[in-house]
Amino acid sequence: MADPERLPGGWLPPRPPGRPSPEPPRPGPPVAPSPPGGGTSGLAVAAMACAIGSLALLVLTLGLSFAFSLPLAVIAWVCAVRARRGVEPGRHGAALVLAISAVALSVVATAVWLALMASGFSIEDLQEDLERELERQRRSAS
Repeated sequence: MADPERLPGGWLPPRPPGRPSPEPPRPGPPVAPSPPGGGTSGLAVAAMACAIGSLALLVLTLGLSFAFSLPLAVIAWVCAVRARRGVEPGRHGAALVLAISAVALSVVATAVWLALMASGFSIEDLQEDLERELERQRRSAS
C-alpha cells in the first residue's frame, strides 16, 4: 500500500525546519571541473572567429572584399587584445597572431586594389582576361 506521507506522483510534502529528513539528499548532476588557471575567454573566441572570417573573405574574393575584411580584422585585433586580461598567458596568442596577419593582409589588399583602380584597371578587364586564358587552356588540352 502507498505511504501515507507521500503525495500522488511520489512527491513528499515539505518538512518543517529542524525535523530530520527520512531520505539522504541525492547528489546533483556531475559537474565538469574547470581548467586550471582560467578558461577560454569569449573575447578570444570572437577574435579567432573574426580573424578567420576576415582572412576567408580576402582569399575567396582575391582581396576585393577589403572594405569588409579590414574592419573585421580590426575588430578581431581589439577583441584579442582585450581577451589578454582574463585568460591564461598563451591562450589568446593564436587569435592575436591571426588578427594581426588579417589586418596586415587587408591593408596590403586595400593598397593593391586602390593602386590598380587608380591606374585604370577594372574588374571587368580581369574577368575577360581570365575567361580568355581559360578558353586558351581548353583549346590546348583538346
